[in-house]
Amino acid sequence: MNNNKLINFSSLIFFQIIISTIVIILFQQIFHLKPIIIIGHLFIILCINFLIIAFGLLLYSKKFANYQHITKYIISIIYGVFTVSLYFTYLFSFLGKTYTSQIITLQIILEYLKSLNEFLNNFSINPILAYTLLLIIPILFFIAILLMTKYINQGILGVNQFIFKHNFNNPEKYTSFNIVLFLLVFAISSLKIYVKYHEIKTAFFVMQEPILSVYFKNYSTFQDQTISNNNNEDIKTRNDYPKDIAFQKKNIIIITVDALRSDHLGLYGYKRKTSPFLDSIYSSGNLKKVELSFSVAGASFAGINGILRSKIWVNMGYDNFSLQQLLKDQGYDINFIISGDHTNFYGLKLFYGKNSDFNYFLDGTTTKKYSDPNDDRIIFEGLDNIYQYNNNPSFFYFHFMSVHALGKKLDNYKTFRPAIWKYDIINYTNRYDNGILQADDYLKHLFKILFEKGYLQNSIVVITADHGEALGERGEFGHVKNVYTDQILIPMLIYDSDNVEYTNMTYATSVDIAPTIVDRLGLPIPESWEGKSLFSETNSEFTFHQMGEDYAIIHSKENFRFKYVYNSKTLAQELFELNSDLYETKNIIDSMEVKYVINLRNQLTSQFRLNPFK
Repeated sequence: MNNNKLINFSSLIFFQIIISTIVIILFQQIFHLKPIIIIGHLFIILCINFLIIAFGLLLYSKKFANYQHITKYIISIIYGVFTVSLYFTYLFSFLGKTYTSQIITLQIILEYLKSLNEFLNNFSINPILAYTLLLIIPILFFIAILLMTKYINQGILGVNQFIFKHNFNNPEKYTSFNIVLFLLVFAISSLKIYVKYHEIKTAFFVMQEPILSVYFKNYSTFQDQTISNNNNEDIKTRNDYPKDIAFQKKNIIIITVDALRSDHLGLYGYKRKTSPFLDSIYSSGNLKKVELSFSVAGASFAGINGILRSKIWVNMGYDNFSLQQLLKDQGYDINFIISGDHTNFYGLKLFYGKNSDFNYFLDGTTTKKYSDPNDDRIIFEGLDNIYQYNNNPSFFYFHFMSVHALGKKLDNYKTFRPAIWKYDIINYTNRYDNGILQADDYLKHLFKILFEKGYLQNSIVVITADHGEALGERGEFGHVKNVYTDQILIPMLIYDSDNVEYTNMTYATSVDIAPTIVDRLGLPIPESWEGKSLFSETNSEFTFHQMGEDYAIIHSKENFRFKYVYNSKTLAQELFELNSDLYETKNIIDSMEVKYVINLRNQLTSQFRLNPFK
């Protein structure tokens, strides 16, 4: 009988582990993750099972013998909660990696649950399917575990009896105590190590282990990128930066439109009328554009911080000297008004500054008026709380989500049809262009409010994007996938209240924005910044870009612009000439001089600290 109890209980755990093994292998294979994720995930599953068994043994001890009619259900409920949690772990991991290339965290999920019906309507998702996945299936799992209460109860009793049967001639009370203590110490210590020690925790986040990625706040970077430890250099740069300099204290306004490609704007030659407002102020001569500009990465984290910190991803640290810090030290008010959840999305808010650094901060998690965190009307909610300009210089960072796939899109901007949430070129592109049309109208409204409040009259406004968006190129949709043109192509537009000529507007990357602003104000450019001011006579000869295991170096000189692309996993190499082939349709690496290709490769591997290869 005891053997049968153990077999039934072991079968339950074994079945759970087998299912978890199959799912994590599929997850690793489908999304091309490192195999170590399988071992890490299963180890966490075992630790949790050890904890549950240890807790069960404590409840089934003689001390609680009179309450077994209750305690048996407690263990079943715990197993049920764990099973449901595991189901949601896999659901959000697969959905996140499929649609956003990132595992969706619990914090982000909770924000979207506040506006679930609105979210479903925005993406044309069948409510029956959604509620089946989110409610019915987990309830069925939980009920199934409760129906196994008898077997779980017998299993715990069987484990308990097995321990006493093999007590190795020790007194019964010591055997029980030692086994329970071992299980508890092993499980708790293991979990504590994962959570407490930054290096191990970061390693698990980097490998994208599903349980930790979903249920724990992830303030590390992602897609196998690393954070630099060269923070002391930036701290010293900030401390040594001159204070109380006499300069032209203009308002600085940075507007980032998430996932906006420049080639879908009329002023960059797009045939559709997606940007009438931007086109009009460009035609009037009040808006200047960089002819060709790229982000340093195909992801928001690196794209935004590249703008604000003037560093490529591999050189970013927690304490980089940022544009907002420089301006704050010079007496500026600092305002971040953001559509989207930047509080929970990989700790972006922490990289913007501490709460004490902001005069005003609003994002999708703190909005009082809108249920969808990606509703760009949040921007205007924030502006309502900004006082009239009082001659004290201000820095504003605005972030719009209309163009992003997750952005809230209103019906009156759905001009291009069909435009449902669907991974085909026609629907996806139409939905994308409708988002640009909406963002353009919001920009018009934003300029109007800034003018009425007195900020626009003495300002430098930069309109840009954090990254681009794949619209079916190479069969890809979205971003956070590679470093090809479609995913890093961004606009770089400058509105200056004074008639100033920006010297070099042919080519730039996002790291050039902060140096340009500081140079325009007449302030020295910090030595730790990597970008180059657009008032320089020449472009940066080499620029660097990365996304996951894909890296690129762009070499601009005279009449050519070569882009060398390298994948650190497959060791694949490509070379394109962007002036004649912007969208990289022809790999010319075999026709180029070997010495030149090797030189580009060496510069790339050195910059990104990659292992050189032959």
